[in-house]
Amino acid sequence: MDAFLSLPTSHCHARQPDSVPAIHLKNEIKLRTATTEESTSAIIHSVLRIYPLSASEQVEISFVTSNKGNPLILCDNYLFRCNKTTAQKKYWMCTEKGCSVSVHTTLNKELICLNGVHNHLSSPEQLEAKLVRNKMKKRILTETIPITKIYDEEIVKAKLSKSAAAILPTVIEYRSNMSKTRRKITSVIPSTVMIEIPELYQQTLSNERFLTIDLFLKRGQDRILVFASNQQLELLFEFCMEDLRVAFCLLPNKRGKTYTALMEQLKEQVNIVGKQFNPKRFVTDYEPGLMPILEQEFPKALHSDCMFHFNQVIHRKITAFGLSSDYLHNESIRDQCRQLMASSLTPIDEVKNQFKRLQTIMSTLLGDLLLYFKHQWMYGVVPIEMWNFHNVDHRTNNTSETYNLRFATRLSRKHPNVWSFIQLIQCEHVRFEHTLIQLDAGASIPKQSKKKQKLFK
Repeated sequence: MDAFLSLPTSHCHARQPDSVPAIHLKNEIKLRTATTEESTSAIIHSVLRIYPLSASEQVEISFVTSNKGNPLILCDNYLFRCNKTTAQKKYWMCTEKGCSVSVHTTLNKELICLNGVHNHLSSPEQLEAKLVRNKMKKRILTETIPITKIYDEEIVKAKLSKSAAAILPTVIEYRSNMSKTRRKITSVIPSTVMIEIPELYQQTLSNERFLTIDLFLKRGQDRILVFASNQQLELLFEFCMEDLRVAFCLLPNKRGKTYTALMEQLKEQVNIVGKQFNPKRFVTDYEPGLMPILEQEFPKALHSDCMFHFNQVIHRKITAFGLSSDYLHNESIRDQCRQLMASSLTPIDEVKNQFKRLQTIMSTLLGDLLLYFKHQWMYGVVPIEMWNFHNVDHRTNNTSETYNLRFATRLSRKHPNVWSFIQLIQCEHVRFEHTLIQLDAGASIPKQSKKKQKLFK
């Protein structure tokens, strides 16, 4: 029979005792506890002499919050509460009554050591459910989204086991409890404008001034609130090509006096920060109370309206005059209506001649529409210069409409209370800061699709 001999082998690297897994240390303790009569403390000290103390670094810990808001440590599916704090470290004890296992950490939450052996089994499903509840609670206390929606979203993300899902509170139970918790940290919803806004809502999330203007009108019956940080005001009072939201104005109505008061307050802010407020152009959506005020306060600025809203108004009138069916099925009627709307793209010195031409060729069915257009747009309260978009770069305020849609989606409700609204615009300010940093770093602005460019150019 052949024999195979080989030279003795050896490792090509030095021993690394620090890489001994911490699980080996715990297994050794458990084995010695089960097979010997030594005390637990004697076993631990004996084993620690063999295993390096650095093995404890491989034990992963995380921090969670108790139902009362106190910090807890999660280590190997066991929870520990803070028992004592000294000048150098913290001592944590197992939350199970009668269990003497402890964890030592630094004040910076770094693990030092794990002492003892648990005398009870862990409950991973309880911890799984607790972690999900903590995430839900954090969102409920910091967001304005309905509780039931947060509950559903977190359940989907968590992918709970069957045992954890069985012990998790139902959505009705959880909503009832967390509604009370949310109300405790939310100021009382006011019933009048005569309220004191808490300091929490007067600042940004980084504790900077946010409530810039707080003005009472009509002896306290109406109130104007303007939220803007100093950084946002600087952009408002300077020429800026970027599409950024720099002020959130809460107005009681759309009257001319209210807009006048707002402009006066903004001009006062200009004097405070030492800037000039001379906007070159305004784009609005045919707000009758605002248009004369802008012309009065900024006579040198160009004021144009939105082409999308212009066409939208004409479409509404087509419906109001009972022409929807004719517009849909009669190609000639549809073409004449579109020619009327296309007047906004005609060179401004040719608009009146174009309208006279349309008067001679348009169907008698469009008589009411033609008369309305004449009195409202040709010789009415809206000057031709405001709705003529020939040689105009930005013909719509679609970016504002897109933002309003996104903002309304984030509100998640049609009539939010004032505190929920302020919380949301505080979050919007964070988004503003993030976007501004990206733009300063060279990020490009999202470009319109070719389809939109053809539509609005």
